[in-house]
Amino acid sequence: MTISVTPINDAFVARMDGIDLRADHSAAVLDAIEGALDQFAVVILPAQHLSDDEQIEVSKGFGDLSYALNHGRSVGQNTRLRPELYDISNLDEKHGILGEADRRRQWREADKLWHTDRSFIDADTTYSFLSGRIVPPTGGNTDFVDMRRVYDDLPDAMKNRIADLTAVHSIWHSRALAGGVDFRPDEVATMPPVTQPLVRIHPRTGRRSLALASHVSEIVGMSLEAGRALLAELTAFALQPRYLHSHVWTEGDLVIWDNRCTMHRGTPFDDKAYRRDMRRTTVQGPSRYGAAA
Repeated sequence: MTISVTPINDAFVARMDGIDLRADHSAAVLDAIEGALDQFAVVILPAQHLSDDEQIEVSKGFGDLSYALNHGRSVGQNTRLRPELYDISNLDEKHGILGEADRRRQWREADKLWHTDRSFIDADTTYSFLSGRIVPPTGGNTDFVDMRRVYDDLPDAMKNRIADLTAVHSIWHSRALAGGVDFRPDEVATMPPVTQPLVRIHPRTGRRSLALASHVSEIVGMSLEAGRALLAELTAFALQPRYLHSHVWTEGDLVIWDNRCTMHRGTPFDDKAYRRDMRRTTVQGPSRYGAAA
């Protein structure tokens, strides 16, 4: 079957048909996906009913896997998924809905904030692959912002102002914004804050984009008040409806996005009544194709 790419949102999101990653994840197929990601940043592949092994194997074709530390658990509490998979669900280790007092419930509240996966890690996080295994009947969308277009549309004066700025990224900042949990010292020690440029250049396409979202706590070299005022101004600009897309999930969807030029968030659903099982793999480092020529 011929692979087709259909734009959904103004050269920002695309649907790819003619791909069954269970049957074929050859270099040619992965090349087509990565080429679409270069153009659109978010790609939706419907009817990919992948097993955990299949999702992991496909993801490895795009880079080195990152591993979930599964914070938010109580001491001695088992994980639901293997460490190659990030658990983006409301389920416990027995696959039931998380209890009201379960520490993981509060931890995952931060997924509803705008964020970029693993920007708080000193590594070049590239693509995320989110597989919809169980989808609630309503709600639970995933929203995306095209940070390339956001940067392109900034006034020149603002581009000059932020060109050389760096920002501090911390997962503990975003968790605190979401209401937080009582972070244990052993948890905090695993992920210290890192700095990232406020404007990044995509190594494959050469396009600039703005690196914002809830993990960003401050701007290096600015007072906390001034830095956060600038971040708020940029964020308000980025969240204009023209830059946004909301994906409504169907079971079996595999959504892949490029963390280097997008930010995203989960949206609410009745998570005490309905199960939602989403499993994410994320890769880091240069892709197997190297930088753009």
